[in-house]
Amino acid sequence: MTTMPAAVLVDPGGAQPLRIQRVAVPEPGPTEVLIAVAAFGINNAEILQCRGVMPAPPGGIPGLECAGTVVAVGSAVSAPKVGDRVAALTRAGTYAEYVAVPAGACLVLPDGLDPVIAGAVPEAAATAWWNLVHRGRLRSGERVLIHGAAGGVGSLAVQLARTRGALVTGTARGAAKTALCTELGAHRVIDYAGTDVFEAARRCEPGGYDIILDNQGASTLDANIGLLAPQGRLVIVGVAGGSQAQIDLGSLMAAGAEVSSSSLGRLPDETRAALCAELAAEVLPALVAGRLRPVLDTTFGLERIADAHRRFTEPDRVGKVVVTVPGCISKTDVEQRI
Repeated sequence: MTTMPAAVLVDPGGAQPLRIQRVAVPEPGPTEVLIAVAAFGINNAEILQCRGVMPAPPGGIPGLECAGTVVAVGSAVSAPKVGDRVAALTRAGTYAEYVAVPAGACLVLPDGLDPVIAGAVPEAAATAWWNLVHRGRLRSGERVLIHGAAGGVGSLAVQLARTRGALVTGTARGAAKTALCTELGAHRVIDYAGTDVFEAARRCEPGGYDIILDNQGASTLDANIGLLAPQGRLVIVGVAGGSQAQIDLGSLMAAGAEVSSSSLGRLPDETRAALCAELAAEVLPALVAGRLRPVLDTTFGLERIADAHRRFTEPDRVGKVVVTVPGCISKTDVEQRI
């Protein structure tokens, strides 16, 4: 049996939930490809899995995104091909030297796009795109409020909304993060370290917001609904502030407003494949042209996965934390696979 190093979730909720172990290299199924992982981004769901708040990932290896090189393909796969450099939106498994993913979850990378940057893109870009464009039905000229605008998802959401013609207000904490939001294209930024963020948001847009992207959930539900314009859409992408709340349906109906949410992990493979195709067509060219850029905070090697998780949870983190897999960035063909 051929093995590989991987960060395996062995003790959810424990002091050392992840351990570097040698596990079997996965075999791609008929519609899957095997990727030699070069880099992957850290995401909040993986932190929650390690804390025991969310169920452990299938197979025990976390990881929702990566970039790397295709080194094997299933019998029914025509694209991508062996040797293609790809980014992938996965359900689990990227905290490892190799991962098997559906072919439709892959985005073939343009020449010259750094795998470390590409590894930080799929989950954040998919979340921002799906919730702004599909759930939020963003149109040019609309007023958009993005909470947590300096985070991995928020920083891309600011840029996507701006490039699609929205008037963007972002919220962030502290001078460095608010300055970053302005640099990324937010028209207005609210520093919630020293002000009531919702009062400030109301002053910015007395008529309300057409779309609000929220990462807190229950704790800010009523306040966010109160900021919606008529026919406005509140899209919840995280529940850091709790998952249980009551809604005044009368007020919601009076405004013709909507509250929706989504989890990429709950989407069927066909929808995720269509989403990845949209990212390949809309987001990757913008990255190459410099119209979009992922914000990178810190990069760690796989052997420092615990440090990467600690950095992700620190309050001064800005953007994505990325982990590289030593020895894999240079892998370009099947002869180097094992």
